[in-house]
Amino acid sequence: MALIEKILTRRSLLIGVLLLMTMAGYWVPLVLGEDPGFGLSVWNDMLTTGQFNTFLIPSPENIAQNQSLFLTWWSPGQYMVPGALSELLNISPGMASLWITLAFSVAGLMGWYFVYQRLEFDKTTIALGLFFIATSRLFTINFLNYTGGELLLFGSQPWTIWCFLKYRRQPFVLFGGLLVLSLLSFFLKTAYTIGLAALCGCAGIAFLNDFRKQKKLFIPAFWTALAVGLCMVFYLALTQLGFINLGTSPITSTNQPFNISWTSFETLTYPLTHWLSIAEIYPQLLLRTDFPEWGHGLYYSLMAVSFLGLIWVMKQSGHAEARWLFLGFYLVYCGIFLLLYNKGAEISVEYRHTKVVAYLFLPLLLRASRQSQISAKWVFGALLILNTGYGLSTFILKKVEIRNESATGSSGFALRHAEEQDLAFIHTVDKPDNILYFTSGSLNVDAVKARKLVGSIDFKFAKGCGFLAEKYHGKAGKIYAFVHEAYQQIPTNPTLESQFPAYRFRLVKQTKKFKIYEGI
Repeated sequence: MALIEKILTRRSLLIGVLLLMTMAGYWVPLVLGEDPGFGLSVWNDMLTTGQFNTFLIPSPENIAQNQSLFLTWWSPGQYMVPGALSELLNISPGMASLWITLAFSVAGLMGWYFVYQRLEFDKTTIALGLFFIATSRLFTINFLNYTGGELLLFGSQPWTIWCFLKYRRQPFVLFGGLLVLSLLSFFLKTAYTIGLAALCGCAGIAFLNDFRKQKKLFIPAFWTALAVGLCMVFYLALTQLGFINLGTSPITSTNQPFNISWTSFETLTYPLTHWLSIAEIYPQLLLRTDFPEWGHGLYYSLMAVSFLGLIWVMKQSGHAEARWLFLGFYLVYCGIFLLLYNKGAEISVEYRHTKVVAYLFLPLLLRASRQSQISAKWVFGALLILNTGYGLSTFILKKVEIRNESATGSSGFALRHAEEQDLAFIHTVDKPDNILYFTSGSLNVDAVKARKLVGSIDFKFAKGCGFLAEKYHGKAGKIYAFVHEAYQQIPTNPTLESQFPAYRFRLVKQTKKFKIYEGI
């Protein structure tokens, strides 16, 4: 056991893992995800028009004209950071994104190092924690796909927590430092707002605990809570008035009655099951036709046991300060995501959204397990196989899959479900007088001259974002629609003829995943 710990805690091992994953990005470029694909469309338009964070799309009222769409569903940082680096160094956005991935991965690991240090964990626990983060599936995936805001927030959010821990007895410094770091984090990923709310929850819990003991109001914890609360007020005023209110938001879809989806309560166990990869392995097993019925019962039994495991770790680990910090994030993150999801918001409940809570739980898990030599062997065995083994093996297998099934575009990204002939056709019809319509959001980055409509396989989602309309009136140049096979399998998605009544469409090309129609 001591030998394993000694190997895993070597700094050179961690550096080696990062360098190998980065080098693999030269061999097989990063895949461009759907969400960053929307953002890079905005970047291309910004370079042309000079309008900040604005996407030009054909107007539904008259397709021959454009209308401006201010993008608020995703943060501007996810495309401006690699876009600016691309322009500065004169390299492709794909290569810039690889360098950004490495830089923000290192920044995030350093941030968690200082957070764990402030929480007074021992050096071995800290080193093991960083190793298990760096080999987890949600970390290695950043070196497979450019994940945009998810990656960038990983690099910035731990520093907001560190600022809170370091300056919580200096309210003026805390207010100023936390506000600056929070605004930066919002620029990198707008969902960081939940992270600041969690810090408010932590400050509130600490105050109530100290107030219960001292029976006094104006104690240091009160001023800490006041500083964080005022930071939240200023933050919301700046971000809501200066950004969110200028466009549409996924939160605007929460006008449905509260309807509990029991599967959403998997979120409650994510801080522990994150490190066992259970929540990711289970959906993949469901795709197998021979998956047994009893497997479902086993999965949800593991969820129940995992919840009990959370409670056990909280009791066994010690480190009171780390416990209340985890508890504050746990209550706020799980509470907000469960509320929004069950109110119908256009968001997914996945453990990538709550991984910050898992990172706060990890040292508690390691500390509790290391107190018992027997349990330590089981915990380390599970973490090495299900976390590290799964994370690294999946990385290798996915790299091979990307190399075989994706085409590398002129943007420098590997474009999933695309072939060279798909990209060649895009370049052929990418002319200013044409309209290119993509039902899947990443191929569009290879079109920079034509006017574009960038949708999603789920039309309802794209409509909610403001990207697409039910019907487009008038007529302009030719329309080339790249329709993904999955789009046509959803019966509620409109047909091209119903969306563009002035056009007549014919199939001009069919590739592995797309049917390409020409509308005249």
